[in-house]
Amino acid sequence: MNQLDQTIEDLKYCVETLGMNDEQVEEYLNITSEFGVRPEYFSNEFVFLTGRGLEEDGKLHDPEHLNIALFNAMYWEH
Repeated sequence: MNQLDQTIEDLKYCVETLGMNDEQVEEYLNITSEFGVRPEYFSNEFVFLTGRGLEEDGKLHDPEHLNIALFNAMYWEH
């Protein structure tokens, strides 16, 4: 797939799947470009919407999940 086809596919995903307006698409494409990933991948891996408030969504994150300090303590420190 060439660059033009990828850009068209990314635009289509942002508008049709995510329902973004022009300003949101531009911002989202810039962000994902900075990370070096495609918008669909970024959305599928890192973004979730529940329709609840930020306070409630914050409870969905487990602070111990992939805790590098805990991992290091378990496997590397003696």
